[in-house]
Amino acid sequence: MHDRRMNYPARFCLALLFLAGMSSQPCRAELSEIQVESAYILNFIKFAEWPTAYVKSGDRITLCVMGNADLQETLSTVNGRKVGAYELQIRPLGDNSEALSSCHVLYIDQQEQRRFIPTLKSLAGKPVLTISDIPNFAERGGNIGLIYREYKVQFDINLASIRIAGLRLSSQMLNLAANIFGK
Repeated sequence: MHDRRMNYPARFCLALLFLAGMSSQPCRAELSEIQVESAYILNFIKFAEWPTAYVKSGDRITLCVMGNADLQETLSTVNGRKVGAYELQIRPLGDNSEALSSCHVLYIDQQEQRRFIPTLKSLAGKPVLTISDIPNFAERGGNIGLIYREYKVQFDINLASIRIAGLRLSSQMLNLAANIFGK
């Protein structure tokens, strides 16, 4: 498992805020990995679209966190707030795999590596945006994989799994991806 505390250059933080359009407040030069992951997850939600039969603009979407209590706690600070066009509800999963059916977004932590393939199979064809820091996550069928390289966070996208889930990602997000699989 990787270290949960990393230093990130100020220019990265500015780029992250630019992508996010989050605020004009000054950015600290050091952010925890949890804070960075949270910001990425929230931005992925902003730049994703679900099928209108499943969720409409202004609806509540549920973000489920599997295997990372610290991330879930950090994300809980935005519970009930608007993220893009959606109101966000944060839900921990624990060992309750039946609760997956209520998730619109699922973050699978690296410590859940043994469970992620069965989890992805159980979600096949369902409009659930899957995100993880598991190595090669997007290559192995997940939607968005976070990558940590030399104190930088990047992400891979699996367009085939995005399409199968009936989701859409903005072209801005696709342009920022390190790798795109399943074109």
